[in-house]
Amino acid sequence: MAACRAALLGGGVAIVPTDTVYGCAAPLDDPEAVAALYALKGRPRSQPCQVLLYGRSTLERALEQLPAAVVPLLRVLLPGTTTCIVPDPAGRFGAASGDQPGAVGLRAPAMAGAMDAIDMPLIATSANHPGGCDPCEVCEVPAKLRDGAAFVLDAGRLPGVASAVVDLRTSGAARLVRPGPAPEVLRGTLARHGWPVVG
Repeated sequence: MAACRAALLGGGVAIVPTDTVYGCAAPLDDPEAVAALYALKGRPRSQPCQVLLYGRSTLERALEQLPAAVVPLLRVLLPGTTTCIVPDPAGRFGAASGDQPGAVGLRAPAMAGAMDAIDMPLIATSANHPGGCDPCEVCEVPAKLRDGAAFVLDAGRLPGVASAVVDLRTSGAARLVRPGPAPEVLRGTLARHGWPVVG
């Protein structure tokens, strides 16, 4: 894990595991690394990425930056297999917002403690070509991405279903953008906490 962290701190892009699929990630607060991630993926800068948070302390620091109304629900959903789109009024996570300033997709994988050592917010996107399959093994990550990464962290085979994406920007009303691995469980959790899925 130390080698992966060092590569990220050096401004590199890393291929990293989550609790669903493999992703490409770079330090959120390093503009050159962010640019390198977009270039390697061939992703337009107008397109937002998620912010990947490994470990409880990294997640807690991120939650401090967000509107109080959404934080209790995020504490229920994260860590877990959901990406939560929430308001980012202060622009703390603006490097990942693309052409949608004022919002951020937060993702905190539920994983064993070793990943906590990364201990920094990352900008991230799936480790595939646009529209390609979500990689559940490193060998499924396109060679261009593997070869262009400063580090590849192989955690073996992952579940292979990309995270759910839920839009929580309207207080008390959730919009399910992508179903993820367990959509009915997610719907139930949201409803129990006063955020029924609408639309």
